Amino acid sequence: MIVFKNGTVITGDGKTLLEKGHVIVEGTKIVEVTEKLDPSAEQNADEVIDCTGKAIIPGMINHHQHGVTFGPIFASGAENYGRERILELLDRNLLQGHTTVLNVDGFVTMDEVEETQKHHPIRIKTATTHAPINLQAGMLCDGKGLTEKHKRMTVEKMLEDGAVCIGEVGGGHTLGGGGQDYLYIPRAVKNETGRDIDYLQARAMKLSVLGRYIEKSYYDRDRVAKALKEHNLDSFLTPEQTRDIVYRTTLASVQVALDGYMEAAKLAKDLDVPLMCHNAPTSMKIVHEVAKVGVKKFIACHSNYLFTKDEAVENTKKLRQYPGVIIDAAVHDPFGAKRLVATPDNLFAFYEEDLIDIISTDFAAGSFDSMLEAIEHAVERKLVSLPKAIAQGTKNVTEALPLLAPNLGLLQKGYTADILVTAYPQVSKVERIYIDGRLVAKDGKRLLNSKS
Repeated sequence: MIVFKNGTVITGDGKTLLEKGHVIVEGTKIVEVTEKLDPSAEQNADEVIDCTGKAIIPGMINHHQHGVTFGPIFASGAENYGRERILELLDRNLLQGHTTVLNVDGFVTMDEVEETQKHHPIRIKTATTHAPINLQAGMLCDGKGLTEKHKRMTVEKMLEDGAVCIGEVGGGHTLGGGGQDYLYIPRAVKNETGRDIDYLQARAMKLSVLGRYIEKSYYDRDRVAKALKEHNLDSFLTPEQTRDIVYRTTLASVQVALDGYMEAAKLAKDLDVPLMCHNAPTSMKIVHEVAKVGVKKFIACHSNYLFTKDEAVENTKKLRQYPGVIIDAAVHDPFGAKRLVATPDNLFAFYEEDLIDIISTDFAAGSFDSMLEAIEHAVERKLVSLPKAIAQGTKNVTEALPLLAPNLGLLQKGYTADILVTAYPQVSKVERIYIDGRLVAKDGKRLLNSKS
């Protein structure tokens, strides 16, 4: 038996904060959450952890992550990053306080998830997009990570074997988003010119050719020439080269990927499972069409991403009018690397306007900041209460995706003991991480006996 005593307990229900609370764990389960600790509990405990000055919260459930299984990645079905990098990404998730992670690289197969799980303590679940049109979009964009088993797999079989939802439908790679900026456009420029460019230069190329809504008719030679000069690309790229590279890397898969939304929506409705779709300027119109289909749980992914702040708020308010729509806000990397998202303004606007149902990290080229860091900053700014913000990354996620983390997301009697001990109020400083009542990480390091 483990007793966590004298901590600020945030149960995850969205309301409860016990200023001096105690959590008692027996085996894998929580047996009591109380403000009055029976002295006999301490006497009989195998371990007593004094949490004075600290917070005790449920393990966070990160429902949107890429690159965390030994299978193909992204909506493009690209080759994965290799075992070492995958385990690093799982460690990054775990040490940020995410005890459950949902892989939304939808072409992964269940055997690949199970094999990855053998090597890491974090709970790994998966989504699926194994449907013909989505497969075609991936193949048009990349598809190098897809073998015959991935191509033959079906959504129905994946759900039967344990996938928790359909998703992520669409993505930055097939729909002209961030994946183009940090992967496909730089790779194409390197192949054609021998020169390396960074993601900001790639993004400038893409936006100057296709605009924010990824439209072929947007192209204007003078606009592209100006962008090349402003981003020091004009010495080795012409407007025509830039146009051809962007069309080739970005445009080919976009319409097919958009068609894949309705394919997935019909499947989700017929099979009565949650649906997760990439929501960004390119896919905004089709997301609204999907919202009308009547899927019972439809997650509009990272609804704060790539839009201007006003666009994001306005679009999300409209989406919320449809029954079944669940708004996901993604953290990305505005507090650390600031590569894909330079500021948290859109995220903070969502807190301020009370538009968040659930929160995730998304990928941010592997530099994602933690949900707890976003929560900490939002609470500091008095944009949201700590109990409500924690629930958006715990209980609310379990309600949106019922098969993702059953019996998790709350500090409550009978629930599985996935527990974090953090600094308080600096909840992003995670000191102890428990999964199934077992200590798996401490002081920023995964324990060696917690799978390797």
